[in-house]
Amino acid sequence: MSPRGGRARSRSPPPRSILEEFMREDITKEFMLDNAITANVIGPKGSRISAIRQQTTAMIKIGDDDSVAEGKRKMVISGTLKEVMWAFNAVKRLIKDAEDEIRGPGVPGEALQGQGGAPVSKMMEQAQTVLPFTPSEDTSEEPVDKDITIPNKNVGQVLGRRAAIISEIRNTSNCKIIIEKDGEVVGDDRKIKITGKPKDVHLAEYLISAVQMMPKDASYKLGLLQH
Repeated sequence: MSPRGGRARSRSPPPRSILEEFMREDITKEFMLDNAITANVIGPKGSRISAIRQQTTAMIKIGDDDSVAEGKRKMVISGTLKEVMWAFNAVKRLIKDAEDEIRGPGVPGEALQGQGGAPVSKMMEQAQTVLPFTPSEDTSEEPVDKDITIPNKNVGQVLGRRAAIISEIRNTSNCKIIIEKDGEVVGDDRKIKITGKPKDVHLAEYLISAVQMMPKDASYKLGLLQH
C-alpha cells in the first residue's frame, strides 16, 4: 500500500537497451589486498590472475612491492562495468581460496558450484581454485564435436598417472575425449577432440585447461590414486 492508502504502483524495469548501455560504461575499481595472500591470489607464474584477465578482458593491475603499506597492496580493475563486475567476483573467489590455503579450508566446496548449480566433485573444487568457471548458456541437447590443442609438454598433466585425470574429466563432463597419440603429433601442440552436449563440452574444455595449472601430482591430491 502507498502512504496515502492507495495501491502501490508497480515499476517497470528499465528498457534492455538502457541496461546494455549502462553495462558498457567504463569504470575503475580499487581495493586493498592483504599482502600475505598476494602470491596465492596471483598463482604460480601469475596463472590465476592471468586466467581472470583472459576470461573477463578486464585490466587488472597489482601494486609492486614498493607500494605495500601497512601490510596492504593496491589492486585496480578497469574495464566496462560488466567486465569489472565479472573480474571482481572472480578475484574475490581467489582471495577466499587464498585465505583457505593459508589458514585452512572451511566447509569443502562451500562457495563453489558445478554446472547448473549441482554439487561439485573434488576435481571441480580444485579446478576453481586455479581458474574461474562460467557455466555454458547453451542448452542444446544435440551432440557437438570440438577440436582443441594443448602444449605437448602438458599432456602428462591432462592424462594424469595411469590416465586418472582424463578419466575423471570424462566422468565429470560426460564427454567422449580423444587425445592425439604420440606418433600423430606434429609440432609442439597436441590435438584433443571432445564430443558431447555443448554445455558438457564446455565443461570438459574448462577442466582440461584447469588441470594444466594444477600441481603435477594432482592425481593423488584429488584422491584419484593412492600412494
